[in-house]
Amino acid sequence: MVVDMHCDALLKLWQDPSKSFDDSDLHISYSKWKESPVKVQCFAIYVPPEIETNYFQAALEMIDLFHEKVINAYDDIKWVQTKEDIEELRPHEKGAMLTLEGCHVIEDLTQLRTLLRLGVKAVGLTWNNVNAVSGTCVEQPEQGLTDFGQAVVKVLNEFGVYTDCSHLSPAGIDDVLELADYPMLSHSNAKVVHDHPRNISDEQLIRFFEQKAPVGLTFVPYFLSDKESATIDDLMNHLDYMYELGGQDSIAFGSDFDGITKTVENLEHIADYQNLLNKLNEKYSKEEIMKFSYDNFVRKLN
Repeated sequence: MVVDMHCDALLKLWQDPSKSFDDSDLHISYSKWKESPVKVQCFAIYVPPEIETNYFQAALEMIDLFHEKVINAYDDIKWVQTKEDIEELRPHEKGAMLTLEGCHVIEDLTQLRTLLRLGVKAVGLTWNNVNAVSGTCVEQPEQGLTDFGQAVVKVLNEFGVYTDCSHLSPAGIDDVLELADYPMLSHSNAKVVHDHPRNISDEQLIRFFEQKAPVGLTFVPYFLSDKESATIDDLMNHLDYMYELGGQDSIAFGSDFDGITKTVENLEHIADYQNLLNKLNEKYSKEEIMKFSYDNFVRKLN
């Protein structure tokens, strides 16, 4: 049983209203999901910063698409918000959860609380663009949380929602680790294994591990290695490294499917998760794999 902490299928559905959730172009479609070992899929609300329409309105439109094209369209896909919701899923059912990628969509705490009341269970403070909350890993990486950013984290604590640090500046991550009750990284890898701005230093990874906070290994090829094509072995290099660093109770998965154009060999869509599990079975126990694939995300889910 697997939880995938991050995908951008809602963005593709929003960009092309003619698409259904079973469109063959999607990395995560209904048919592919049903063939996969993924039990729960997190669907990110990601509003491209360059759009000219109102960001918050676009976020609401994606939530509407989540319900109309994903939840309501299929009897065996259920909207999940809590650990209990996930545990109550029947064997043939899949769970869909809402997350947010980038607080540029909110102008105030009222809008944030509105999204949380609509079921958003993890909030990524930034994408790659600086916003009113913080700097990012690629723009102003030395800029930590603003006063507004600190207020955002306090609201997330009050709601028992994950504060997602993927894309956040290193300075912002330090601030979050001091303030957040539920820190996480939805889709980031180890900087020591591959030095990319979106990957995380040992010092900060260890702090996530000390809190047993989820760290979602992501399948973005250029976060894994500098080779022209990445393999599952490249992903395993990051997983093995984090495991040896002390991440047994944090390692998780956040594919970034439908947010990437290139994919890992034999990990090209959600049904290919079985290939990753097969590789994990060669080295890790069933109990350890259950932690990586499920427990480490669900453990602190309210």
